[in-house]
Amino acid sequence: MVGWSLLAGLVWAVAAGQGRAFLVRESRGLRRLGHDRRMEMRAEVVINAPGEDAWVVVGERFGDIGEWASAITESVVDGPPAVGRVRTCQVAGFGPIAAGVIKERLIEFDPEARSLSYEAAAGMPWFIAGAVSRWSVHPGPGGACTVRIRATLALRLAAQPLSPALRWWMRADTRRALAELRRRVETGHQARAALAPPATGEVPRCGS
Repeated sequence: MVGWSLLAGLVWAVAAGQGRAFLVRESRGLRRLGHDRRMEMRAEVVINAPGEDAWVVVGERFGDIGEWASAITESVVDGPPAVGRVRTCQVAGFGPIAAGVIKERLIEFDPEARSLSYEAAAGMPWFIAGAVSRWSVHPGPGGACTVRIRATLALRLAAQPLSPALRWWMRADTRRALAELRRRVETGHQARAALAPPATGEVPRCGS
């Protein structure tokens, strides 16, 4: 989650929740990681489709994020999804990320558990020492499913003053990533335009 593709899906503009609230949790402050600081974000969204449908988009078609994530103009992976595979994303530019190429390496891929993790391999801004994102799909009632994201950024010590802005970007842009994913899974449509406001006026929730 989404340039740094599924993780880059965490640095986009705010999109409305279309009537169902997103749950976004953020860790308080920054944690020490050697000379760096770590920032974490957790989020989830309910999708009105079976878990296997969501996993096809998130996992089996890991290399095709460019088909549904609006910040990614092109994407390709160097083989069938598996640990060690690298996804290359052409990024249009968003948040603190300039237009260019970002590479992400799968470090965990479990089709049975419907979960995967990947790390930034190249193309990150200077102030990000490392980035890891974990996505998982969980069954829900009534044929629905829940997709959960846990993203971790390791910030350079000199970038600590940027943490409030990065926190805001991550909260807002996680909603966008999940909204586009939900649209893709539920309708099969690409998400190349801004999504409409919630039909009920409900605003996605954020919390720590």
